[in-house]
Amino acid sequence: MKKAFTLAEVATHIDISNNCRCGFTLAEVLITLGVIGVVAAMTLPVLMANHRRKVTAVRIKQFSSIWQQAYLDVYNENGTENYWGSLVALDPESTLNFYNENFGKFIKTTEVKKSKYGIVGALPSGSGFYFYRWDNTADTSARTYLTFCPYYKDCVELGETAAPIQGEHIVDGKKTFAFYLTGKAPSYGWDGTREYLLEKCSGTVKGFCTKLIEFDGWEISKDYPW
Repeated sequence: MKKAFTLAEVATHIDISNNCRCGFTLAEVLITLGVIGVVAAMTLPVLMANHRRKVTAVRIKQFSSIWQQAYLDVYNENGTENYWGSLVALDPESTLNFYNENFGKFIKTTEVKKSKYGIVGALPSGSGFYFYRWDNTADTSARTYLTFCPYYKDCVELGETAAPIQGEHIVDGKKTFAFYLTGKAPSYGWDGTREYLLEKCSGTVKGFCTKLIEFDGWEISKDYPW
């Protein structure tokens, strides 16, 4: 038969105040929080940068596909490229009309508005594009540039601050990426090697950064000048 203990006997055998440490002291909690803060400060920027790289690469690939398909739809509807001549250089109103008459029929946007020299458009993914013709000295397709921004706000800013020059020279390969009017990555003068693309992307011709990402399987590689 089990023996029943009185409260006095329990108190005698178990001294809660002297023999049991329940919880943590304030100093221990503060030290722990400090360590967590240091680790977070070291790892969060890296995690955020990696996430942005992945989002950027995915959105660039999606945009290229969307615009190339739209280009084919526009071409098939017209049966010719003569319609390119209707776009007036550095004229936002002309650019908006041109876009609405052609690409706007086939590209889903949440907003399209005039900028300083052309137009900017927002896509459902949160990305966007900047579109303008920079001069009238040659056919429209050779003088019209398309810039993609993984985050639409960057294209809005670019549309107000970029100089009216060739599109390959207004992008930075980080927040803004150059495309041809066909939706393909710039490759004029490319010798076919990755080394060439990396050199140009790391230098002053950031327009080749789009082609470098495409060359690497639509990924931003470790040696990409991010």
